[in-house]
Amino acid sequence: MITESAVEHFAQWGYHNASLPKIAAAVGISPAGLLHHFGSKRELLMAVLQARAEHAAKTFYEGMGEPDGLDALEMLRRMAAQTEFNLTQPGLVQMYAVLSAEAANPEHPAHAYFRERYDTIRGRVERTLRHGVGSGLLHEDVDCAAVAREILAVSDGFQVQWAMSDGRWDMLGAYRGYVDRLARTLTRSGHGID
Repeated sequence: MITESAVEHFAQWGYHNASLPKIAAAVGISPAGLLHHFGSKRELLMAVLQARAEHAAKTFYEGMGEPDGLDALEMLRRMAAQTEFNLTQPGLVQMYAVLSAEAANPEHPAHAYFRERYDTIRGRVERTLRHGVGSGLLHEDVDCAAVAREILAVSDGFQVQWAMSDGRWDMLGAYRGYVDRLARTLTRSGHGID
């Protein structure tokens, strides 16, 4: 309830311009009631971001094992599945697009969160790709660090473009096409994600 309202407000106005009284009014409680649940706007923001991260980890990446043993094609399939899920949560997609750009400022309350998130995801993807190279699934000359950064850049860039199209652009089709082409380029066998 409160976090869903916060997502909508953070997505539309960003962190600095979102209003706690408006978030509280949207769920029918007083600003004091909102602060009873979350001590500050910063705590509310962090609760929203943490809940989203936990959901993604549990839904898409639980049971995948350590990146050093994960199949690179399975990782790309799960990334496409997460993109499909994200389309059912348009407010979250827009919120992440807005907040990740705002959080480039070291003074932003979510700066450390986004820095850690990018470092963690990039590191996991890079280690998975390195495992794929080591196991012979991927070509030996794959620049795993560069590909990991590319995957994140494409994912985030597609989310911004989707948000700018008011959800009319086929982000899922574009992303699935991208990871399939990437897989065909990286794998020795030329297999895609399907």
